[in-house]
Amino acid sequence: MVDGNRPQVSIIIPLYRRTGWIGKCLAALSCQNFDGIFEVIVIDDGSPNKEEIEGLVDEARQFLGERLSFARKENGGPAAARNFGARFASGELFCFLDDDSVPDPSWLREIVRSFGESGVGLVCGRTIAYQRKAALPLLLERTVYSGKCWATNNIAYRRDVFESLNGFDEAFPEPSWEDNDLGLRARWAGFRHEYNPQALIFHPHEETIDEYRLKCRLNGRGAAAFSRKYLFRKPLWGLATPFLMSRRLVYGILPSVWRGGLTEQYVQFLWSLFSLQGFWGACWSNKAYGKNQKG
Repeated sequence: MVDGNRPQVSIIIPLYRRTGWIGKCLAALSCQNFDGIFEVIVIDDGSPNKEEIEGLVDEARQFLGERLSFARKENGGPAAARNFGARFASGELFCFLDDDSVPDPSWLREIVRSFGESGVGLVCGRTIAYQRKAALPLLLERTVYSGKCWATNNIAYRRDVFESLNGFDEAFPEPSWEDNDLGLRARWAGFRHEYNPQALIFHPHEETIDEYRLKCRLNGRGAAAFSRKYLFRKPLWGLATPFLMSRRLVYGILPSVWRGGLTEQYVQFLWSLFSLQGFWGACWSNKAYGKNQKG
């Protein structure tokens, strides 16, 4: 609570181990051009560097004050951490950011404004590369990351919608596809989804091919968890997932892909190639999708 009033918006941020961006994220939230009342809830998902994280949160309280809450839980993955944070939330809107999301000053105003239309259940914003002069991040921004519509680094749900869907499925073990899963369940349930490009956040995209390979393989492992979950519930979705992921392999027939250098076709080809490596490596693993299924 802030000044005895109930916050209109609860911003929930899961955090595990890394500390390079959370300070920038919280500082940006303190500069929002937003007339309403909001709270920020940071959930430490059992990080081993507990003291370092607590120190950063204490620093952020200097400019966020009582609007900032902090809680710690045993490690269970970002889906579980977000659900944990939602249980403490007071707002009628749940906004989700990642710990490396740096929101534009108008982000909160814009993402909340989109709920003014009747029937809107969830709103996603636009994500662009934090590094505005680096070649690979800018290339990724306009290719493989341009179509993200349920990413939890920039999305908001009405409380009643989130609760009716039972939140994120905590059986997804990694930060991958738990957001797609919740977004699709919202669509299947008939909730209206809006995109507001003015609800802008900056995100540190991968700067090297090695970093990109790891991100793609993580994506593939999440897709394997999703495919496994729906193989019998919704067979079309379960079976189609690897085929949809592989569609950009067709760029491999283009000579430009093999000449070296960064091109749009090259990074999209690598997205399919490396994601499929992650998918097939995880699809038969017991860790691909856990036993505590929700949603």
